[in-house]
Amino acid sequence: MSSISASTSPLSSTSALVADDMFMGFRTEVNPSFEDVFEPQDRVHQSLEMKQEEDWWWWMERRWEERMLERDLVALVVNRWLASMAGEKAVMEIEKRWYIVSVIFLYLDIQILTASL
Repeated sequence: MSSISASTSPLSSTSALVADDMFMGFRTEVNPSFEDVFEPQDRVHQSLEMKQEEDWWWWMERRWEERMLERDLVALVVNRWLASMAGEKAVMEIEKRWYIVSVIFLYLDIQILTASL
């Protein structure tokens, strides 16, 4: 009878309940230490830093590609403008030489005509 009374006493049923909870993986007492809380937070913080750095590098590479594209486009426009300006300058030089040649021939014609009179 003493064994029956021991198993039906409230103390023994509570200890059996605690034993069942421990067996199922549940704890009745929560007592986290600083390290138990700090380690997961530190891991999350490190993963966020890595993600932020990856995003930053992606953004920098993207910006660099955009700048190089802009630079190429500006170089293309400048090269076209310089080619146009060089063409205009060449035409002006040719016109100057034609003018000089025309003036020289006009002077020679005048000289020839005045010499023959």
